[in-house]
Amino acid sequence: MSTAGFSFASGNLAKLLALPKYLCSLILSWFVPRDARSWVFGSGAGVGEGALAVARELRASDPDVRIRWLVADEAEAALARDAGFEPVLRRGRAGYWTTLRAGTIVVTHGLGDANRFGVTGAVVVQLWHGAPLKRLHLDSPVTTAVRGPAPVRALLRRMYLAGSREIDLFVAGSPVSAERLRSAFRVAPGRVRVLGDPRDDALAAQASDADADAVAGARAELLELLRGSGVPLGPDAARDRLVLYAPTWRDGDADPAVPDAAEIARIRDALASSGSRLLVRSHPLGRGAYDALLGDRVHALDAGLVRDITPLLGGVDVVVTDYSSIALDFSLLGRPIVWFAPDLSAYEGSRGLYEPLAVTSGGRIERSWDEVAARLEELHADPVIRRAAEADARALAARFHAHPEGGAAARVLEAVRRLRLGPEQLVAPGGVFFESFYGRQVSCNPLAIDREIARRHPGLPRYWSVTHELQRVPEGAIPLLVGGPEWHAARRVCGLLVVNDWLRFGFRRRPGQTVLQTWHGTMLKHLALGRPGVGLRTRLAIRRESRRWSLLLSQNPHSTAQFRTSYAFRGEILETGYPRDDRLARALAGAARNPIAVLRARAALGIAPEQRVIAYAPTWRDGGLTPVDELGVRRLAAALGPAWTVVVRGHTRTHAFGGYGLGVGGESTAAQLVDASRHPDVNDVILAADLLVTDYSSIMFDAAVARVPMLFFVPDLVAYRDRERGFTFDFERTAPGPLLSDPEEVVRLAREFASDGDGAVWIRDHAEASAAWRQRFAPHDDGRAAERVVDALVARGALAPAPEH
Repeated sequence: MSTAGFSFASGNLAKLLALPKYLCSLILSWFVPRDARSWVFGSGAGVGEGALAVARELRASDPDVRIRWLVADEAEAALARDAGFEPVLRRGRAGYWTTLRAGTIVVTHGLGDANRFGVTGAVVVQLWHGAPLKRLHLDSPVTTAVRGPAPVRALLRRMYLAGSREIDLFVAGSPVSAERLRSAFRVAPGRVRVLGDPRDDALAAQASDADADAVAGARAELLELLRGSGVPLGPDAARDRLVLYAPTWRDGDADPAVPDAAEIARIRDALASSGSRLLVRSHPLGRGAYDALLGDRVHALDAGLVRDITPLLGGVDVVVTDYSSIALDFSLLGRPIVWFAPDLSAYEGSRGLYEPLAVTSGGRIERSWDEVAARLEELHADPVIRRAAEADARALAARFHAHPEGGAAARVLEAVRRLRLGPEQLVAPGGVFFESFYGRQVSCNPLAIDREIARRHPGLPRYWSVTHELQRVPEGAIPLLVGGPEWHAARRVCGLLVVNDWLRFGFRRRPGQTVLQTWHGTMLKHLALGRPGVGLRTRLAIRRESRRWSLLLSQNPHSTAQFRTSYAFRGEILETGYPRDDRLARALAGAARNPIAVLRARAALGIAPEQRVIAYAPTWRDGGLTPVDELGVRRLAAALGPAWTVVVRGHTRTHAFGGYGLGVGGESTAAQLVDASRHPDVNDVILAADLLVTDYSSIMFDAAVARVPMLFFVPDLVAYRDRERGFTFDFERTAPGPLLSDPEEVVRLAREFASDGDGAVWIRDHAEASAAWRQRFAPHDDGRAAERVVDALVARGALAPAPEH
């Protein structure tokens, strides 16, 4: 099997050796002006893929631009000329200069599709070449493989990251694909846009009407190609089913799916009995591996015969593949896909997949050619089986195609146009920008303040920072992906910014701009400058950050004093209580929670009304790479039994490391388990709980507002207090509940609480400590904190007074 002399290891070595060229080109790019009317296109697949769709759309919409296609050889140059584009050899002086002068560069496989040394300073668009199934770029150890000492490997990683930073726009077909590209290239969410895959535009047109001329045209073109392949078709070929086999490349290793003589005979029998023809499309780097299979209803359809297969998929009846993204393109048509992966375990252990193949495939994976042949026969013979396979394909398309209607090429061009606009053209001036936990949530104090501002100023533009397309923002607000052009523009143009954590990305507050830092909880543990062992660099960063804030929100006098010292903040502090706790305060009916509020919270979490509920909400640990589960929620659920539901709420800083392995909405085992870490409102967790267990999290101060009884599970108390963070007050003496170190104690106290009806005795025993705690840490939390904050913003000119009605 040929691999065209390529491997990731050799490619990475070449990248390292070319470092001087990169540095020289970087310097030269500062002096060579770029031509905004000049566009460069390139694709590792030749003249095709999504780059061809975008180039054609550009030519149709703006015929005055100059389009040049960077090619590898004269054969590609001829194809570019046939398509109506000016070809330029990508390697050498002409390709380098063309790339260095271009205003916009569009690629599908990587910067090497153009002349990689000339990309700095251009608007670079990475279309990619299909939805990622297998792990890629920095997510896979194979793609970044190189031999050498640790400093060499670290340098290579930095070069990969530098290459990612050159790209202004990554294009994804769906939110699922977008998350994978963000992970693989380590880029901010806003650099990846879900615009649809331009290479699927033609396929989307075919999918819109199965009897359309486009489908007939694709089939006719495939049959014409087969007639030129050297294998006789026969008079009935027009009625034969066409089965496309598209194995992926094994990164230079031998393909374990190449059939032996017995398997070849079985394949041909199945093709004959089902009236099918098999079209073998080897990966361009694996050409020749399946030559023994060709002949007698089996045809080669490799890249030498047809460069771009996607527009022809409408003529195919069934696709057989292992890990190729062709299957995801084909799913648009709602036709059967046969997943054939004989080396699944080995492949998952080397290259890796973003999700188990069983999830992608709907649960069925063939492991041998005998199984594939049997599957093809049953798809032909049994209409019920075929309809089920078609339903699986449609479900797959729903996951991976956010724009099944097509039109992606036009959306890409519009996105490129917006990259060139100024901030005032991207967002409306005079609006309000909100961000909670770096955009990972739409929650906390910013959300409560948003609601009050929206109530008073329903027409005011409101922008919310988000990290994912599927996050929901308040009605009337506009979501902006972190790090995208609109996100940066809103932070520059909006007159008021409401945030609850650091601003990042080199933000500078403009004259007349107000930044309200709400923070996200009263501090038990030391923050910022108050932490032990803070270095000079960190101290400078902390002081620089606090100078970005105009106003700082505080829940209580303790927080006010701590903010002064921890952040060296000399501006105005609004000690109003916490807007995020307004709902908790309003949920009280006298000295207890309103039962209706409790039922609504439980319904939001999918918990039955009659259940006892214990919530576990630990904070994160410095340097920790997994969600904290010192208590052991599965063991706790098993010990408490089916009458209890255990709700676990991980800290926002641990979300990137996964959850607790529980079904969202609960899973039935010995008891109910609910992972509410990503639930949009932590107040539901607080209000739903009969008992709250935490360690050092600021949720303890919010729960006090709602009068929720608390247990403190702190087996690492001494280490946390003396070595990690330290406490800002005498927690052990004043805590409004028992400090525990053994999970069995949590179980025992929970059972005692339940046996006491509504915990009346327990509440009575801790009433004095709880009252003192509320007086100290929640003196202003009366349900009107958001109103006071907005009043303060109006009084200081950060917001206009509400219009009179």
